Amino acid sequence: MTEDNSNTDGIEILIAKYVSGNASQEEVSLLEAWKGESENNLQIYHESLRAWNNSKNLLSIEQVDQDKTKILFEINKRLESKVVKLSQSSAIIKIVAAVSVPLVFAISWYFLRYKHEAPLEVQVCSIMAPKGHISKCLLPDGTEVWVNTGSAITYNTSTYNKNSREVNIDGEAYFQVKKDTKRPFRVLTPVADLMVTGTSFNIKAYQGSGTFETVLDEGSILLQMKSKSNQEIQLVPGERAVFDLTGKEIKISKVETAMYSSWRKGEIIFRDATLNDLVTELERIYEISFHFKNENLRKYRFRGMLSYNNNLIDALEKIKKTSGIRYYIENKEVWLSK
Repeated sequence: MTEDNSNTDGIEILIAKYVSGNASQEEVSLLEAWKGESENNLQIYHESLRAWNNSKNLLSIEQVDQDKTKILFEINKRLESKVVKLSQSSAIIKIVAAVSVPLVFAISWYFLRYKHEAPLEVQVCSIMAPKGHISKCLLPDGTEVWVNTGSAITYNTSTYNKNSREVNIDGEAYFQVKKDTKRPFRVLTPVADLMVTGTSFNIKAYQGSGTFETVLDEGSILLQMKSKSNQEIQLVPGERAVFDLTGKEIKISKVETAMYSSWRKGEIIFRDATLNDLVTELERIYEISFHFKNENLRKYRFRGMLSYNNNLIDALEKIKKTSGIRYYIENKEVWLSK
């Protein structure tokens, strides 16, 4: 079966919200318009409805109402037990873990769509947070992970929790690692790798950005830099490590760690941050572009807190009231001026 891949992830989320009763009237209208575009789209929609109904056989209503992390843990176990080995080419399953998107839907849809093909082993599991949402999940070893909006973590289901525990990250995530001294937990990034045994920490490593940041709450972290020197750095609680490929220098400082993990509650705290830093976060959350009519505006300092639950206008009004900077919006672009 082929499908319209122009915006597959967005359509999957839209259908999931509709069948679970979480779609707004605007989203319902968008879905109806998409269904009318082609017979293939309509077929995908009907398959999704069957997947939603079949998901009731995978997990009970009581389980769905419980903690989403427990549901994902059950899903991971089913994935590893139900699907058999695939050769060299890896299949990737995407689990969109958000409060408004039922996890069982994503999994049951996957099994439904591939039920007529030869059995596969899911080599790579990808857990993502769609724009405007924060995901929380439980890995097979009991490690808890919060994935920030627009970010993703991946791991190999055939090797994870066997001899080692390794995950890759694109974006930002917070880990509460289940202690296991025999199988260290590793986070792999293009800039540096982290190795821990039982630790709580935040990490930010967007692919292609050339920057890396981690903040340690509890336990210890061994940083293994991927520069020519292969430098190893041990962090202690309360330390923040930042590395930029352009400067090729790692900076370690003492910080208030709660500031860097407040996003888990849907809050972003800024203390003496530049307006440029603030705008970067808003672009990531709301998928909108910002422009400065005067480049000096980027250096304006900002203190305050923004909430994911508020809309873009609320954020812009807060900036306007605290700094006097004006804005106007045109075609998903925001222009800032003094």
